Amino acid sequence: MTASSGLSPAAAPAAAAGARPGAGPLRLRTALLVLLTFGSGTTDIVGFLGMEKVFTANMTGNIVLFGLAAGEGNGADLARCGAATLAFALGLLTGFRIAGRPDPGRVWPPRITAVLAAVLALQTAFLAGWTLADAEPRGGELLVLIALSSTAMGAQTAAARSLSADGITTTFVTGTLTSMMGGFAVGQGGAAGLRTAVILSLGAGAAVAGALMASAPVLAAALSPLVLAAVIAGAFPLHPSRTT
Repeated sequence: MTASSGLSPAAAPAAAAGARPGAGPLRLRTALLVLLTFGSGTTDIVGFLGMEKVFTANMTGNIVLFGLAAGEGNGADLARCGAATLAFALGLLTGFRIAGRPDPGRVWPPRITAVLAAVLALQTAFLAGWTLADAEPRGGELLVLIALSSTAMGAQTAAARSLSADGITTTFVTGTLTSMMGGFAVGQGGAAGLRTAVILSLGAGAAVAGALMASAPVLAAALSPLVLAAVIAGAFPLHPSRTT
């Protein structure tokens, strides 16, 4: 068996170890995931403050608001929250179909970058519409912008989940916080650093966008596509990286 593979018994473990990704690619992937989460924080604030209290990245909040609107008989809120939730689900479905099954053999498969490129196109369309509406969309244009942003966030969530990176989603952190605390409870805190960084990054993105919304709402909306463009550029060196 050793002869057919061309490796000595001593060299085989070394070859297997050499097939694993180095610390550099994994650190880069971590940084890109943290950046994506920062962008999601800015997106949710733009939606909540600029689109009549709708989340476009956090569907748990939208479903609660949808239920509240149903109880109050508020048709406008029902339409906004319903549009966001349905669009997010569509983004998830499409994103998962493009990304395919998780590939443990790659640090960052090219299909993930393809999904993020589609997300960037959606976010650019949103930014154009947001700018044309002077950051005060109303009526039908508001529903269109909600759908664009929510579809983008759904697809981004699918891309992050398909990386199989410690359950990180980059758009909401309830599951990330749950996984981190669950790991601590059983003495498994290996991914605590990444999970903590993701949680803090979401809050940081929200803080920055919140500070900009009053005086520069177009810039606040531009943050997410700018961050995403940087992530896409940073991901290209990871495409050939394999663990097997």
